[in-house]
Amino acid sequence: MRDQILVLDTLQRIDMELSQLEKNLREYPEKISDFEKELETSKQNLENFNNKKSEVLMNKSRIEQEIAHNEEMIKKAEQKLFEIKTHKEYEALQKEIAEAKRKNSDLEEKLLEEMEKIESLESRISKEEEEFASKESEYGEQITAFKEKIEELNSLYKPKKEEKEKIVSNLSADILPIYERIKKRNGQVLALAKNEVCTGCYMSIPPQLFNEVLTLARLIQCPNCQKFLYCEEEMKSEAKTG
Repeated sequence: MRDQILVLDTLQRIDMELSQLEKNLREYPEKISDFEKELETSKQNLENFNNKKSEVLMNKSRIEQEIAHNEEMIKKAEQKLFEIKTHKEYEALQKEIAEAKRKNSDLEEKLLEEMEKIESLESRISKEEEEFASKESEYGEQITAFKEKIEELNSLYKPKKEEKEKIVSNLSADILPIYERIKKRNGQVLALAKNEVCTGCYMSIPPQLFNEVLTLARLIQCPNCQKFLYCEEEMKSEAKTG
């Protein structure tokens, strides 16, 4: 059974490599997605601030038009004062002019507020544009690197799977289900037996069972963690002769 231990050792190594490849093939697309989402969020924030600026600009333009309209009305009313014959009409027109000037005074305050909003938004937009440009450059490089890495991993994955199939073909059919069960439960399948102790779980191995491990006459599983036990010296010896 010495050869089966070596097969198990090789199979375990390949499975660990495959597991890492699969882990990266899951994680890298997730990282790309995270970067793309953050870029989209940053882009959306920039668009929102630009939309707000557009709204304020429209409001500013409306106020300016209303002020201009009132100023034109005041100008015409003031010219009309000289044509009025009665005192009553004169007072009415003066009241109309005063009301228009009051409205313009209020509108000018609102206009100033809108201009301050625009100034604040332009400052924020400038900052958002810088941040977006920086992220676009940095994340763009990261995304490209991850995509290249994914291509590289995919090129490694298929040959590694094929290598595993070849190794599995050298393993006894009755051992493979046990191997898969232990791997699923513990990750590691093999454990070094040393000084009558399983280094996989650090539980004592009965002396008679430990002696069987030393000879590798058959595959021995740890009574506690169920991992396949092997002796370091025998493995080295088999590796040299193999």
